[in-house]
Amino acid sequence: MFFPESGEGRDLIVFDLEWNQSSYTPNHRMPHEIIEIGACRVDAQGRVTGTFSRMVRPRLYRRLDRHIRSVTGITEQELSEGDAFADVLADFSAFCGPDALTVTWGPDDYPVLRRNAAFYGLRAPFAPPLDAQLVFGFACLGDAHRQMNLHGALETLALSPDMPAHRAVYDAQCTAALLPAVERAVSALTPQAREELFALLDRERRIADSALRSSPTRHQTHAQALRDRAVTAVCCPVCGREAALTTPWFDSGRERYLALAECREHGVSCAQLHFKRAASGLLIMHQRAYLAAEAEAQDVRARYAAYLAEPPRHRRRAGGKNPT
Repeated sequence: MFFPESGEGRDLIVFDLEWNQSSYTPNHRMPHEIIEIGACRVDAQGRVTGTFSRMVRPRLYRRLDRHIRSVTGITEQELSEGDAFADVLADFSAFCGPDALTVTWGPDDYPVLRRNAAFYGLRAPFAPPLDAQLVFGFACLGDAHRQMNLHGALETLALSPDMPAHRAVYDAQCTAALLPAVERAVSALTPQAREELFALLDRERRIADSALRSSPTRHQTHAQALRDRAVTAVCCPVCGREAALTTPWFDSGRERYLALAECREHGVSCAQLHFKRAASGLLIMHQRAYLAAEAEAQDVRARYAAYLAEPPRHRRRAGGKNPT
């Protein structure tokens, strides 16, 4: 699963990111700004054969969040001496090579990498990576959705690499140290369980490739926001062009909204929408859209049909009375 077949000639690249943010004045185009990229190259025997570690000089959030400083030990002096994001990304891409198989611990790093790249008008240098955290949960804990942090997973497998935590290159190496044991656990799964795991990984990769939008709105209520085309428009995650809604947005529970949208060229996407409230009282919109498998699209259609079957007074509507 993780390691290339003998003779395939592809490297395995395990990478990790550290990022900074601002809780008070976030930039919604790039809410998390990468400050460090770390990676290691791993051969078919699970041995680390090379490492990559670079600091990124921030453009938006020059003051380190207190929690980030405490956890990573990174200083603002180090950041001021880092390199521009575009230069670090280019060097990281060269380190990975054109045909690298990539792995991360958890689902968050790749979307952050994509948003940082897009902020600078660049593209992520590779397709979504394999999520080792999901594989570990499925194969070692019996539940893909049981998320264990990296160092908890190391303890579970009785591994103790002598490296500090929460610096990108060291976390990449710690992830690499886990992979042989996780690979053995995957090999012990039944064929049916492996098929289920691969289906989960396929879905996670499509979600990682989502079209993401976050922006402040002029609205105080969901009802107002859901009448605003700037909020409700959905972009195809492949080509970026606007896709046509084939269901309206509807409340799927807990004031999170779903819709289906179709691009003539790339097919149906599942779109998700939720709101947070700014200190001003206005809503901030967060939207994602990812290519939907047919079963996922059918599920959304069934949930929309169930929504329509509810008595109108019991359901929320885009143009009706929504909670603030």
